[in-house]
Amino acid sequence: MIEDLLIALKMKGALEALGRLQELKERDQFLTALLKAEVEDRELRSNKRRLLQAKFPTEKEWVDIDTSFNASIDFKKVEELKRGDFLLKKENICLMGQQGTGKTHSLIALGRDLCRKGKTVKFYTACNLVNLLEEAKANHILAKFMNLIAKPDLLVIDELGFVPFSENGARLLFDVFASRYEKGSIGVSTNLSFDKWVQVFGTPELTAALIDRFTHKCLIFNYQGKSMRFSQAKKRKNEKLTI
Repeated sequence: MIEDLLIALKMKGALEALGRLQELKERDQFLTALLKAEVEDRELRSNKRRLLQAKFPTEKEWVDIDTSFNASIDFKKVEELKRGDFLLKKENICLMGQQGTGKTHSLIALGRDLCRKGKTVKFYTACNLVNLLEEAKANHILAKFMNLIAKPDLLVIDELGFVPFSENGARLLFDVFASRYEKGSIGVSTNLSFDKWVQVFGTPELTAALIDRFTHKCLIFNYQGKSMRFSQAKKRKNEKLTI
């Protein structure tokens, strides 16, 4: 047990000295507890670092979703992705459906779970990512930025379809999808079915090529139902009227 902990902590000096200290059996329990505390502390700090680096806009968790509100949405199946198997297979995920049904919430909750399991995640809205790509190109640092977004185990692109892109922006976003094809997973939320993605990317040829790559190894989840945000806003309004 102590040897395993020393290896986990990469404490080579202590590992080499362990053999000389084997006769001190009465200290085993103390040393084990001490080293376990160090391992747990390092894991906690690593988790916090990954969560900060992911740049999630909010701290949404699965427990915050009222799964009964839209019972047809299989939130449990999406949550099960936190095991991370899809990352090993370099599969993509797509949450597709109406606004306010929990797509962004699900991506954030899943991403946070993956961070806590030691995986790296980076979160962008589609609009923000395209803006950053265009800025990087204008500042002649596009290659550097592309290398940066190639690194995380999961690249989240939220709200794809809310805003159409310029021809240059669409091409740059296509390059992101192409660069991660079978190399790293992408998680997308969108309010548009695939046949309407041409509204975002402009040309049928570019759209078809992007969808072909993205859906080759993709898990697709339908988010259809009532808007939770609208329902909550309506409830707050009614509560104010009754005061």
